[in-house]
Amino acid sequence: MSEKANQRRDKSLYTAWFVAFALVVVSIALLQNPIPSSSSTLSWLEAYGPEAQSEICHQGPALSPTNKRVETYVRDKVDSAEYQREVIGKLSGIIQIPSESYDELGPIGEDNRWDVFFQVEDYLKHVYPTVFQSVKLDHANTHGLILTWEGSVPPSEAKPILMLAHQDVVPVLMENVKDWTHPPYEGHYDGESIWGRGATDDKGYLISIIESLDLLIKSGFQPKRTVILAFGCDEEISGENCGRPISTFLLEQYGHDGIYLIMDEGSTGIQREFNRSFAMVGIAEKGYLDVGINVSSTGGHASNPPDHNAIGILSEIVVAIESNPFLGKITPKNPMFNFLECAAVYAPESSFPMSVRRTLSKAVAQDGNISQEQLDQALGDMRYHFKTSQSVGKINGGIKINAIPETASIMVNLRLAVETSIAQVEAHYESLVRTIAKTHEMVFRGFHSSCDPSVARRICLFGVDALEPAPVSPVDAESFGILSGTIKNVLKPLGQDDELIVTPYLMPANTDTKFFWGLTKNIYRFTPVNLVQNLNRAHTTNEFIRADEFVREPLFFASLILNADDLIY
Repeated sequence: MSEKANQRRDKSLYTAWFVAFALVVVSIALLQNPIPSSSSTLSWLEAYGPEAQSEICHQGPALSPTNKRVETYVRDKVDSAEYQREVIGKLSGIIQIPSESYDELGPIGEDNRWDVFFQVEDYLKHVYPTVFQSVKLDHANTHGLILTWEGSVPPSEAKPILMLAHQDVVPVLMENVKDWTHPPYEGHYDGESIWGRGATDDKGYLISIIESLDLLIKSGFQPKRTVILAFGCDEEISGENCGRPISTFLLEQYGHDGIYLIMDEGSTGIQREFNRSFAMVGIAEKGYLDVGINVSSTGGHASNPPDHNAIGILSEIVVAIESNPFLGKITPKNPMFNFLECAAVYAPESSFPMSVRRTLSKAVAQDGNISQEQLDQALGDMRYHFKTSQSVGKINGGIKINAIPETASIMVNLRLAVETSIAQVEAHYESLVRTIAKTHEMVFRGFHSSCDPSVARRICLFGVDALEPAPVSPVDAESFGILSGTIKNVLKPLGQDDELIVTPYLMPANTDTKFFWGLTKNIYRFTPVNLVQNLNRAHTTNEFIRADEFVREPLFFASLILNADDLIY
């Protein structure tokens, strides 16, 4: 089967289970608000029909900047073949710098693998001399770059707009280089796509936002609202070395809630679901926690083993964890619930048929019991947008085949659902493991207890990189209206739709925005391209971005800056 046929097949399967996902979500919404009569059933169905567009998932108008001279300059530039060749070349050039970040990197200034980021900074200064002549450049922990284009109105009167991107990329294993169609650090352009590590995640985004400043500066535009660009160096490995120092610097400069709007990369962008085009804006992120579990027991010679050694007991723990997954919870707090509402209102009846809704509503009214197994089967992989995921990612134990292991350990990676908390996850794990420890007459120590190494038989739990789910950014804020209006003005729907529907969405992964919660409530994650194919290649072989979409990204960010500036008088 050809690659295109595979993509069509995958898209069809994706849409099929997503429709099933939508119907189950709607069902559970009904469970929370039971339907007392057939007349109210009809009212509920009508509420999620086209007649409800003014109340549910309301769409504002397209927003065009008032400064037509500057807008025309930017549009004409972006539409020119010469400009497109130049910006493609700039992305190709930065891809050629292998700015990989590694989990085991030492401190900046001590581990020379960080030095590659000096090359990134030098490259940006070389290809964007006009920008660096016009902005104030600050460094956070050497390689965190902060570019400030000062506005004519003080930040105390007009809060700045902040755009984030990261310079680092995930490493490419040497043994996998042969599997790439084009070398990962060649930045090859084949006339349709730019190939290479970072093309999508996140160097395309970085070039697009700095390019937007370059266009605006060259147009003669003078901002009233300060514009800040911030480029981290370690987003792929938690962001502690650059992301956090950048946020600390900005918090000292502008104070709590001192930023108007933050933009960062998104995981979806523009997609077509339910036979309708949606611009999916991430307004929240799942939480994060790595759980470590250490089992210590007495060792000895393998010829005289106990019934259960440390590895065996640890195996029981793994089985208990996988046998007791976190239950899903579907509430209006989750941005995915809002997305399903948008789909129910705006999707064609043939894709979200009223007959199916009516049948489902009657079934729920008669029997409100829907099992977790049914929920998982209906949602497929998307169930993890509504539940906490857990994956045992590392295991270690034993040093010699004829020796009874004295210690064994695992690490479990969890992504926390919007409605849960770190404390709830810890309580769940402590409940599971405490029972096993009691069965084997071992000392148990939970997450916030000290693990005494003098105790021979013990089970200890600890957490690493704990991060609560992100606050849900408001969709009724002025800033979201500016973003939504810009999207509708600049970006086009996929297919034959007459309108691109802007909808809230959930980022299942984490970005550097996790450090910036104190600067503003208005944090939005959105990449203004169709990422269905592109993002599937991020972090893996043959990463690429379509050139015809990439070259128009700077127009979007320039328009957003202009529209945000229009609010200041």
